[in-house]
Amino acid sequence: MATVGDVADRLGLLTLTPGPAGRTRRLRVSRVIQVGGVPLTAVTSSDVVCVGGAGWKAVGEPESFAAAIRERGVPAIVVDTDDDRLSAEFVSSCVQHGVPIYMLPRERTFADLLGCFAPQTSAAGGGDSDAGQVSAIIDVLADFHRKSGITGAVVLRGAFIAASPSSVDLDLVSKTLALAPVPMHAIPGTAAALHVALPSSGAALTLSNSQRRPLEPTRVRKLANDTDRAVQLLAAQRTMRRPLEDALVRELIDARIPAAAMDPWVESFGYVAGDRVRAVAVTVGPRSDATPTDVVEALHDLGVCSGMATVAAARESVVFALIKTGTEKEPNPLARSDFEAQLVTFERMFLARHAGLTMGGSSYVIRSSDDLMRGLINARQMAERQSRAQEPGGSAITLAVPLAATLLAGDPERAHALHESVLGPVLAYDQGKDASYLSTLTTFFALDCHSGATANELGIHINTLRYRLSRIEKLTGRSLASTADRTDYYLALCVGEAIGDRR
Repeated sequence: MATVGDVADRLGLLTLTPGPAGRTRRLRVSRVIQVGGVPLTAVTSSDVVCVGGAGWKAVGEPESFAAAIRERGVPAIVVDTDDDRLSAEFVSSCVQHGVPIYMLPRERTFADLLGCFAPQTSAAGGGDSDAGQVSAIIDVLADFHRKSGITGAVVLRGAFIAASPSSVDLDLVSKTLALAPVPMHAIPGTAAALHVALPSSGAALTLSNSQRRPLEPTRVRKLANDTDRAVQLLAAQRTMRRPLEDALVRELIDARIPAAAMDPWVESFGYVAGDRVRAVAVTVGPRSDATPTDVVEALHDLGVCSGMATVAAARESVVFALIKTGTEKEPNPLARSDFEAQLVTFERMFLARHAGLTMGGSSYVIRSSDDLMRGLINARQMAERQSRAQEPGGSAITLAVPLAATLLAGDPERAHALHESVLGPVLAYDQGKDASYLSTLTTFFALDCHSGATANELGIHINTLRYRLSRIEKLTGRSLASTADRTDYYLALCVGEAIGDRR
């Protein structure tokens, strides 16, 4: 009896719900059921359920249908890629109930499912479908190396895939990529290094052959075609999941849905309590030659080559990613390559090649969806701080100037008196000790006196921030807890900018 994973791998099914799909991949299935052909009461836990054509009428209310399918223990629903009746409400209901949804590739039909129930070896060996494609690429690269003695790597936008990543010389890969790509029909019989462009996926295959062993063009072409198909399928799977990932990141950032309602949705993407997650944010500057979509793809490459689950999406000029790198009990899974090493690759192969990109990130063990939200916000603040630090004029952020400060600045004598009275001791301390207390105070007020955001903005520990603020209070004899004193501080900072005394 075949498993869900066997069927998915044989037909190249594209999963819309990586979390549930990973959990049911090893379940065995014995037949295909077309919705509308039999009543739902006749469906069993060993059935693959197909929805299409007239079957959509039998689906009825998506929420009720998904609940019934979950109750019957169905391990997979299959829909057609080009079926425009597949609604967001249907997908959302299945996600809420943990029901896996797969999509048929365009070259497949529901009839192809009928012949898929003979045992097959799963290319993925468990886990999500992205991991399955990476495993397939690793397998063919390893097989090529065993037979030829030549080391190969598939280079994506933000990462590379190799049979043994630790043995790959990144400098050599970069130099090989700088060579003119060789067309598939013109692969030479020997070369110390070779750059082959994969035509369908847009990725690159690099070969390192320092011993100048025979290349065997036929074998190289087969390697290129096999890896090209796997990368292309990887991209297709991402495209299918993109609307769901966009929606998840949007809701996490906007924080409009309570954690109790978000947690099941987050779990459907493969993130559960106790997972170790790296939140990443990349700002795309106005002069960058990379688009937010380019960055999303590159972060997906980083995640799939080093993590176990990845969600990436753009919100205006900031791209966010959540990459699962391990668990609380197993922080460094042996099954995947080292995240920090792949992060270095991402920085060198993608960030360094595109102007106007800055990155921030934070790593943590999650307990609920709230932790993912906080991680994304912290990563964005760090990325924005890095972006400001690269701009001419330093990293200071701007205070919003109230009307009172504008009017006060019109009387230079009084403005100067207020500034000296409140901030004079701080300026003197900064000048005498080469400190930056005034800048710290400005950032604190610019971020609405939010200690956590200020610490992130300045790149310091929150206890360091608290120490600096307490020193400022002692120097000025005023309290940051007092509304009156806060008003004086804020007005003094604003008029200080106007009279040019701010450091």
